[in-house]
Amino acid sequence: MEWSIDGGSNLMIQHFRSQIKTRTFVCTLTISMFALAMFSLVHSNYAMVSFFPNAFAVNDTGSLGSLAETVDLGAPFYIQYYSHNVSAPDSESEPNLYVNHTNVGMINGSLSVSHIGNTTETLRDNNTVYLQGFRNLTADNEMGTAFYEFQAIGNYGPQGNYESRGVAIFDEAATGNLSFLANTVAVYKTSVDADGNGAFLMWHWR
Repeated sequence: MEWSIDGGSNLMIQHFRSQIKTRTFVCTLTISMFALAMFSLVHSNYAMVSFFPNAFAVNDTGSLGSLAETVDLGAPFYIQYYSHNVSAPDSESEPNLYVNHTNVGMINGSLSVSHIGNTTETLRDNNTVYLQGFRNLTADNEMGTAFYEFQAIGNYGPQGNYESRGVAIFDEAATGNLSFLANTVAVYKTSVDADGNGAFLMWHWR
């Protein structure tokens, strides 16, 4: 039997082509499997974030125990009557500023205190305002002091009246007969009629 160089070369070329095709297929399969694995890993992480959130809402408040109990604030511990000219800020860029705003009120029905501080009142829309500021409370005869910062939302009514609701945070430095206010939270509301007669009531949120 005769064997030619050309015939041998063809056999070798066919052999190499077969190997190349096999290796190409293996490489392609490996890359595809790697890509599929990465895709699965990434989307499994997304799934964990989507289906295992850190916060959620519940309708059954009974499972929350005492946390969901109705808050009974009781009677206000501080009452103050005052006069005030009801006047909303002219614009958002021109807030009302009340400096050394001074009033006198009564704590627990027996302790008279001065109520002095500053307020910035900023217009939000036609009849709603945002208020922030601070107050110093000083009991008569220097029997105690307390300090708080506050934020509130107020509304001007169509009849020339005004109301607001706010929260007060007392610092740690309350002294004397006002020491019970140290590191406490209070909520309050104010109401002023069209004649400028105002009332300020504050409740302890224990």
